[in-house]
Order: sequence, then structure tokens, then C-alpha cells
Amino acid sequence: MQSEKENYIDWKIILFVCSIIVATLMGIRNCFGLFLEPVSLFINSGKEIFSLGMAIQALTWGLGSFIVGMIIDKFGSQKALIFGVLSYAIGIYILSEPNPLIIYSSGTLTGFGLGAGGMATIVAIIGKTAPPEKKSMAMGLVTAAASFGQFIFISPTLFSIKTFGWQNTMVFLSVITFSLLFLIPLLNQKKEKKLSHHKERDDFHFKEVIFLSIKNKNYILLNLGYFTCGFHVTFISLHLPSDLMSKGLSFEIAGWSLALIGLFNIIGALIAGWLGDKVLKKNSLAYIYLARSIIITFFILIPTSPFIALLFGSLMGLLWLATVPLTNGIILTFLGPKYLGTLAGIAFLSHQAGAVIGAWAGGKIYDTYGSYDNAWWISVLLGLTAFLFHIVIQEKPFQNKLLTDPQ
Repeated sequence: MQSEKENYIDWKIILFVCSIIVATLMGIRNCFGLFLEPVSLFINSGKEIFSLGMAIQALTWGLGSFIVGMIIDKFGSQKALIFGVLSYAIGIYILSEPNPLIIYSSGTLTGFGLGAGGMATIVAIIGKTAPPEKKSMAMGLVTAAASFGQFIFISPTLFSIKTFGWQNTMVFLSVITFSLLFLIPLLNQKKEKKLSHHKERDDFHFKEVIFLSIKNKNYILLNLGYFTCGFHVTFISLHLPSDLMSKGLSFEIAGWSLALIGLFNIIGALIAGWLGDKVLKKNSLAYIYLARSIIITFFILIPTSPFIALLFGSLMGLLWLATVPLTNGIILTFLGPKYLGTLAGIAFLSHQAGAVIGAWAGGKIYDTYGSYDNAWWISVLLGLTAFLFHIVIQEKPFQNKLLTDPQ
């Protein structure tokens, strides 16, 4: 009885530490859009160079998540998180004195940092350590923590940029990131392994699971839908402030629109985690993508005002990272927790492919047409397509006894 109680406490400690790490990393990432204008002016360029740097971030984030997912499945999470925090902090710091090469280097470093310490990694850790009956809700909680970070970092960053300048603000954010290293020893690797709810074996079939997954129609459709999520969240988080300011709104309103995305996604992530235990997750995902398309359509067609900007942030926030616990919940259904890091990493590659295009295309379209309208309409089309993909997914385990683990 005492052992079960200790294990439960250990699981809560892991959830708490992971929540702080992901809140900080994702919160700072959500602030990058606030630096698009000042960095572009500093290097005397259009928006495409900074956008390309963020596209590189998205690409290396996806690659890093895939590789780190397999490492976590096999060896645990502590070393991966240390590498992620260091890479992210250094990448932010060097961006305080930018030129095109530094912007691309920063994108690479922060991308690997997010790959090792961001949402995909953290959700994989929680999916492995939470009790079976708590997995979906636990992934919802850690996603809500990421959303809280996206909310809480915007206002101080806005204040710091106006008071101390954007370059000093970059240094401040890098120092905050470095401080996360002091939390990682709390993730005791032996305890984390003890909390796994499947037998510890060395027979990991990474090659087989990869080939099995990429041949499964349902997993392919899930990944294609996740592509849309990557496009949406990266395009909006990076380019929404610039879009609103180009339409005559203030820097503060643009920042608060982003902040409200994070605030309302706390609600959305918790609802998604709760729904994951009650109804088919693929249906919830389908209607999230459909709702995004409807909201973006109204945002394009209705004249922009401060109220519309804040309403858009609030509504989009309800649907923002709600896809994460649901998508990972479906992956758990496919093969159980043993290969969650690997399969989530593959899915996240698709997510980040969309993110690469969303980050780069937003800047390219604006520099070419002087407006983001075409990028918004692409977002609508992708949302409708993702809705159709998820409607036809069959949410059932893969038929392979060698690879499937009990949940």
C-alpha cells in the first residue's frame, strides 16, 4: 500500500516538473512573433528572413522530437531535457545580436531545444508515467500548463520590450530558460522507469514499428491532419501580431490577442483531455479542425477591430493545443505506451512539416502581396481537409501482437 502511494507521489512530481518546463519553453516560443517586426527592422529586411529562421526552428523541432522520442522510449528523459534546455537558452541568447546567419542558427538551436524539451517530449513522458486511468487527463493537464505559459509570458515580454528594448529582453528570456536546469534532477530516472505500466524489456522493435505505422491508413490520416495543426499554430503565433499591426491595431492589442490564445487554451486542453476518456478522440479532433476553419473564415471577412482581434484569440485558444492530448491518445490506442515516444515523434514530424510551411509561407506571402489574406485562406482549406481525414479514421489498435502493449 505504501509503495503505491509513493509511486503516486512520484508521478505527481514528474507532472509538476514537466509542467513548469513545458510552460516556460512554450511560453517563450509563443513570444517569438513579438520579435518579428523589431528583428526585421534591425537587419533591414522584409519578414521572410525571420520567418525562414522560424521555419528552420519548426523543422529541427520535428526532427529532434522524432529522435528524442526513441531515446526516451529506450533510456529515459533526463539527458534529453538537459540538452533541450541548453540548446534553447543558447539559441535565444544569440538572437539578441541578429544577422541572417545568426537567425538561422538560432532557429536550429531553439528547434532542437524544443525537440528535446517541448510538447511532444513532455507528453510522451507523461503518457509513460501517469497511471493508466489518468493518462488522457494527465496529458490534458500538461498541455494546459503549456497554454498557461503561452499566456503568462506575453505581458512581461511586452513590458520588457517597451522598457528595456527587445535585445535585452532576449537575454532575460535566455536566463529564465537556463534556470530550468535546476529542476531536472527532480525527474529521478529510476523512479520514472518504476512508474512505467508495462514490463521493462529490451526487445524494442523500432524498425518494425516504424514500417508498421507508415503502412497503416488510420495512422497516415492522423499524421496528415496533424500537418494542418502545425501550419495553423505556427503561422498564427508568428504572424498574427504582424497581421494585426498591419491593419492598424496597436502592438499591445496584437500581444494580448496572442496571450488570450494561451489563456483560453488552458480550458480547451482540459476539455480535450476530459473528452479523450469519454468519446472517440478522432471525432473530437475532426470538429476542432472544422471549428478552426469557421473561426478563421469569419476573422477574414469581418472588419478588424480590437474587439475582433481579442475575440479571435479567445476562440482560437479553445482549439489551440487541444489537438495534442487527443492525437497522442489515439496513438496510445494504436500501440499502447511502449512506443508512444517513437510514434508521437513520427506524427510530430508531420506536424512540423506543416509548421515549416506556415512559418515561411506567411512571411513570403506578406512580402509578395503586402497582405496575409492568402495565407489565411490556405489555413481555412487545410482545416476543412483535416476535418475530412479525421472523420474516416478508425480508432482501434494495430493488429500486431509483437508490438502492441497493454495500456
